[in-house]
Amino acid sequence: MAGTFPTFFKIHVTQELNSGVMTGTLPDAPTVVIGHVPVIPRPNRKLSEGMKCLDNRLAILQCYEAFKQFIV
Repeated sequence: MAGTFPTFFKIHVTQELNSGVMTGTLPDAPTVVIGHVPVIPRPNRKLSEGMKCLDNRLAILQCYEAFKQFIV
């Protein structure tokens, strides 16, 4: 899986956002998006190594496990 690297996003979906998406209109209230890029041992090589190295996988999967609590 060289070259693959996840970024985690949390988007609070309000009724107004849901309606806006369904009708193709912009909601009046801003949409808050929180993103997280996992910290890995060699960040300058994340695109070439991706999830190939075991220590990268460990860090990424730990972030995934922590992020699961926010999924409804």
